[in-house]
Amino acid sequence: MKEEDQENRTCLEVALERLEERSIKDSTYKSYLKTLRILDLEDFPYKKLTARILNQRLSRVLTDSTRRKHAINLRAALGVKIPVAKARQKEYDLPSVQELHQTFEDSVYRIHAFTMLYAGARISEALVKQPCKGNVITFDRQRADKTYEVISPKTSGPVVVPSWFAAEYAATPAKDFEKGHPTVYKGIRRRTLKMLGVEMNPHQLRHRFAMALVEMGASPRVLQAQMRHHHVNVSLQYYVSHRQQDISGFMERMGN
Repeated sequence: MKEEDQENRTCLEVALERLEERSIKDSTYKSYLKTLRILDLEDFPYKKLTARILNQRLSRVLTDSTRRKHAINLRAALGVKIPVAKARQKEYDLPSVQELHQTFEDSVYRIHAFTMLYAGARISEALVKQPCKGNVITFDRQRADKTYEVISPKTSGPVVVPSWFAAEYAATPAKDFEKGHPTVYKGIRRRTLKMLGVEMNPHQLRHRFAMALVEMGASPRVLQAQMRHHHVNVSLQYYVSHRQQDISGFMERMGN
């Protein structure tokens, strides 16, 4: 490429060149390019890009989590040095496992909800039957949101589940899992609102699975394995959170 052409390259051209050298999932690739489009940087001259301009574009994004996601994407796609805010610790005040079990016990979404509640599945993983042997479900596939095709999951691996659920899971026909993402998502939200008075999204069932493990005394490494997180710090940051009243109660018991 001529030196003049190098000088006039757009952010999109630089990103495409950088990403061509990397082995990444198609969904990640599209996410990087989507960030450039949303921030109106596709045709922006790469040489004129500054931290100030990037921060101005990011300031247009309404939510902290989405702003953080775009900042991470810019780092990866353009190789720019831009500060990325730490993710806020997620805190949930969720119904008990027993309450959620009763909520979905006779629901048409029982197998989907229980796969998230008792195996920590993501919704896309609950829409396709996974290999199951004994009391272990091995997550190695998911159903794509828009195309419904079966693809590799975000993270894979074995998860130990209660024996009664493993038996139910193994006996459930594969076709019973095959529902659309929007259908199950809306169905779970409506069901929890009707039965519990609290509208929950499907991913919160996965969070409840993690919280139940912590409440039962699971170690961080066990939590990491069961949640299929790449790094244990993800498990710690998002799920192992003690409420202030728990800490206060613990301190009150000291010395008594």
